[in-house]
Amino acid sequence: MRRLLLCLMFVSLGASADDLSEANRLLAAREYGKALPLYATAAKAGNAEAQFRLGEMYWYGDGTAQDLQAANEWMAKAAAAGNQDARESLPILERRKTRGADIDYWMSAYRGEELRSGKFACPAPAFPAVSKTNAEIAATEARFTSWQACYNGFVENFSNAMPVGKVIPQEVLDMMSPAEFERVQAHIDPLYRQIMSDAQAQAAATLAQRDAWEKSTRNFVTEANQRRKQAEIETARVTEDMRYRLPGSTDNRALSGR
Repeated sequence: MRRLLLCLMFVSLGASADDLSEANRLLAAREYGKALPLYATAAKAGNAEAQFRLGEMYWYGDGTAQDLQAANEWMAKAAAAGNQDARESLPILERRKTRGADIDYWMSAYRGEELRSGKFACPAPAFPAVSKTNAEIAATEARFTSWQACYNGFVENFSNAMPVGKVIPQEVLDMMSPAEFERVQAHIDPLYRQIMSDAQAQAAATLAQRDAWEKSTRNFVTEANQRRKQAEIETARVTEDMRYRLPGSTDNRALSGR
């Protein structure tokens, strides 16, 4: 009887190993609905890896509804059986009980405030219609240069925040399931596109205002220089005419009676 029992046990373990191998293949192929019952069978037979994978599927909601309680139970069994991945995952599952709101924040409430506030707010500089003095020109150029440095800093910081998951604290990322992270991406991607689109629109408007100011100021300076030059010519002509009319002038025109 004992020999027969041992034979039956070996047959059972062999079947579980085959089931586990097939379950791993199906999991890799993302055929979760087919992998789940195979993992369940092997897990109930006491296979620690299957218990971990089954707990992971309940955690992620792969092939089934997300069930963190079931995930925790199977992870605990796998950890007790010596599975290292399960031992590392249990504290993360525990954190979800008290920090689930952190995941919700990144999936729906995050607005990217840190990307466009503080030193990255970059309000558009004011441009007068025209600057008529060197002091006004210097002050306007200084405001533009300051804005330009701020905008370049914003762009660099924005680039450093990519890809999307980079801004999320690692301990929060570790708590997320793949489906939850996909929801985070679906929330943040259009948000980031809008932030950059708004910044680019403001930059284009600012550059257009600067170009208009620079053009009108250059025209004013050119016209002012022309008027000054003409005034200098007129002054020189009047001065010359007056010199011709001075008593005792030896100019030929003066001697001829002009």
